[in-house]
Amino acid sequence: MKVISIWQPWASLVVHGFKFFETRTWAPPKSAIGQRIGIAATKNITPDQRGAFADPLMQKYYAQTGLPPLEELPRGYLIGTALLHSFEPVTEEFLNDITEEEQSYGWYDLGNYAWRMRYPEILEHPIPIQGKQGLYEWKGFESGAQTSLAPQANGQITQAGNQERPETLRSRLYIA
Repeated sequence: MKVISIWQPWASLVVHGFKFFETRTWAPPKSAIGQRIGIAATKNITPDQRGAFADPLMQKYYAQTGLPPLEELPRGYLIGTALLHSFEPVTEEFLNDITEEEQSYGWYDLGNYAWRMRYPEILEHPIPIQGKQGLYEWKGFESGAQTSLAPQANGQITQAGNQERPETLRSRLYIA
């Protein structure tokens, strides 16, 4: 499965269905269009991301989502998936067609690309993941790899025995 790492809170906004476009300076590969991709929340939050999150317009709309404060969002996890439906370049015409809320959730510089995300799904049990740049291939548990880490409600991970680990650790992630 292809995965993209997204800063928080934007990763959570995508998987919870509040953010419909992921903005990038590059177009996605054609082979990814129409495919379900994983949404990984980056482990760190940079000062630039904190500044964007603090923007009054962003705060106005984020407050309406019911999502937790920035520091309580999961980081360093695969948190969900979404269908990468299509993409288009960011133009003046495109900007006129999207809402102020959507604009507050992205970097809509002219010439960037807006990746249209549809049908988001939240993982019941986020999976620890090593994030990477770009759109990358993640094999998950297909290769037989197992994890002894179980995510807790507070976003921390602890050692867990096989009895505490969900047996169906999101087997549907293998669907392309």
